[in-house]
Amino acid sequence: MIPKFPEFKHLELNDKDEVIKFTKKFPPYSDFNFVSMWSWDIHNKMMISELNGNLVVLFSDYITEKHFLSFIGENKISDTALELISFSEKKYGSNFLKLIPEEVMNVLKKEIFKLDGDRDSYDYIYSIANLSNMNNWSQNTSGKGIRRFIKSNPSYTVKQFSGEDAPKNELKKMFKEWAENKNIDDHFELNEYKAFERLLEIKDPNIKFLCLYLGDILSGFTVYEILSNDFVISHFAKANKKHNRAISDVLNWEEAKILNKKGIKYYNWEQDLGMSGLRYSKEKYKHSFFLKKFVVSKLS
Repeated sequence: MIPKFPEFKHLELNDKDEVIKFTKKFPPYSDFNFVSMWSWDIHNKMMISELNGNLVVLFSDYITEKHFLSFIGENKISDTALELISFSEKKYGSNFLKLIPEEVMNVLKKEIFKLDGDRDSYDYIYSIANLSNMNNWSQNTSGKGIRRFIKSNPSYTVKQFSGEDAPKNELKKMFKEWAENKNIDDHFELNEYKAFERLLEIKDPNIKFLCLYLGDILSGFTVYEILSNDFVISHFAKANKKHNRAISDVLNWEEAKILNKKGIKYYNWEQDLGMSGLRYSKEKYKHSFFLKKFVVSKLS
């Protein structure tokens, strides 16, 4: 059971249903997605609490690893924000909350709070119907790459797996190859690899793995979670681009075709963290809109 604020507990796998009770009324913000929360809690520092019927989360910054508070919910929003900011000032020396969803921000009293959009944390949302037509994008590098890939690799195959039957050893080997191509010597020490291993522990029929093979060789994979009839969320994607630079584009296209047939409308590819290369790769796919998040502090 999630304790009442100011008590906290460490996030555990059996907290999933309780967390979803708080988040299911909102669009699928990546930071409050349980699979993402659990996977990236590699140092067991994430903690949760309940305040005024809202979910409070103690995060560690994805880059600096400094602690900060956030929350999601519908009850006594301004009172909740004031109490959490006061607690954060005393406990962590920071006078702000981060990753506050737009729907929560809109309820806050503007005469009390300073509200700043945090562009680096915005989730990119894509139309799956549009992505499924990526091979026909005439002036886009992704469309051109897919068409060249198909011409030079007409016998490539894609296979979809659940968490139970996914080729986990192959996936881990693929991750290692990706790291070596990035000149990363010890991929086992990567936070992302540790998060990936944690995801492999989760038993959830909504988590799917899509693998692309050139002959018998796994050359790329994606991991996504089906959230509802409207949304899926991306968790991991890796490709060995030494085989072909367009593998990632082909995987995204093949994935979108599968999801489009299921009638799913939108794909959340999470934030770019302000990293220029990541921002470029996300923007080139023509996102439809953002899920915006805000930094909230008290007006002086």
